Amino acid sequence: MVLAEAVAVPSRWNRVECPTWQPHMRKLWHTPWRFLLMMGTFVPLYLGYLWLWVRHFKLGWKVPAEKWRKHHVKNARRFYKLAVRMKGGLIKVGQIISTRVDIMPKEWIDGLVGLQDRVDPLPWKKIAKHLTKELGAPPDEVFEEISHEAVAAASFGQVHRAKTKDGQDVALKVKYADIDMKLACDLFVFKCAVPLFNIFVPKVDLKVIHEEVAQALVTELDYRQEAEHTRMIGENLKAVPGIHVPEVIDEYTTESVICTTYFEGIKITNTEERRAAGLDEKEIIQKIIEAYAHMFFIDGVFQSDPHPGNLFVRKGEDGPEICILDFGQVKVLPKDFQRKLIMASIAFMGRDIDNFSKAIVDMDVLSEKDVETAKPLLTEFFEELYELSPNELKELDPEAMKEKIMAVVDRIDGVTIPQDIVLYGRAFGLLAGVIAALDPEVNGIIVAKPMIMQALMRPENFAPPSEPDESGTDVGAAVPA
Repeated sequence: MVLAEAVAVPSRWNRVECPTWQPHMRKLWHTPWRFLLMMGTFVPLYLGYLWLWVRHFKLGWKVPAEKWRKHHVKNARRFYKLAVRMKGGLIKVGQIISTRVDIMPKEWIDGLVGLQDRVDPLPWKKIAKHLTKELGAPPDEVFEEISHEAVAAASFGQVHRAKTKDGQDVALKVKYADIDMKLACDLFVFKCAVPLFNIFVPKVDLKVIHEEVAQALVTELDYRQEAEHTRMIGENLKAVPGIHVPEVIDEYTTESVICTTYFEGIKITNTEERRAAGLDEKEIIQKIIEAYAHMFFIDGVFQSDPHPGNLFVRKGEDGPEICILDFGQVKVLPKDFQRKLIMASIAFMGRDIDNFSKAIVDMDVLSEKDVETAKPLLTEFFEELYELSPNELKELDPEAMKEKIMAVVDRIDGVTIPQDIVLYGRAFGLLAGVIAALDPEVNGIIVAKPMIMQALMRPENFAPPSEPDESGTDVGAAVPA
């Protein structure tokens, strides 16, 4: 839509129309400039890898492991610098790349894991202009009060606090006016790069991963969709005491603005304020894990970005009250896939290697042929994990668990981790970081196990699968992802 506006030449070229035309020209110029900057990084990056690949695999000139490692480190640093400079979709893509332990070298994972979706906010003048267009009147007239200073800013938009005419405190999340064009440019470049880079990982279809990532990022730009996800998860989590999800206020919500009730609380990792309020860390951890176990294993609908900026807490009558914010990155699993994931989790918890192997084949992580080859390695992993003493298990943190899993994945050919599972892993990793920040002495695995088992062992998980309807979809499926 922005691009259409940018190329729609005014019918008459005069002084009155020039001011509205010039900003569009600037936006249009941004696209080739952004494209050229990205290509300036990607072309030498690709050619460097292509030369090493040809030498190693085609000419038989063995490239030492240390040379590969240094090359990975250098290129991960290149991409990191580009993402920080260009922002927009590049930061999001970098974050996703840092979770793909199945296809990316460890040096890339380590090099991009620090990418944070935080940017400097835009000046109020630009935001006010965009809000005026979206709400039909200047924001200072629409609201009783509105802060001209952003309370948070990210790659796709920023948040301002306001008060409605009837006195309700609200949060306004405003999408940047030119972000659609920037993201379209970024995704176009990645689409062109996918077949070129796929030769380096021939067993993985990068096109499928690109389509999943592109769909997720485009969906994140639709604030009406985010509003729907906010309502959905808010309704689901009413079953979990002490968990709050902001309510959407439709009157001020559009495709570029989402308005929700404002939660007055403390950022969950602000130790000084949290302790001053008399909040107990272990109770907070318990509630967070309970909420996410409910989303993961009962609802099949989860917010996949639980970083500290999206979690707030305050003291309630019955203990801490947790508020979960920002539902731009939400995964709604088809019932069939959720069931397979639950079966894999039950088999894992029950040390059942045969049913675990069957489940990962059903989820297309491995083929039947590859899983037979991988079974000895999986058995070795299970035995090592379950032979740990209680004290050793207590000391096994989620990061150590992740490294053990990565070590097994590295030894198995043909592994393809579906994006749905990657999002689970990302959310688990972020939650582990939050728990460690709250109380380094608490082992999240041990705290979570009884709640996860309670969710997994629900009778409906063992009922026969629902029959697909005439359209071919599960009758019991949630909204498709």
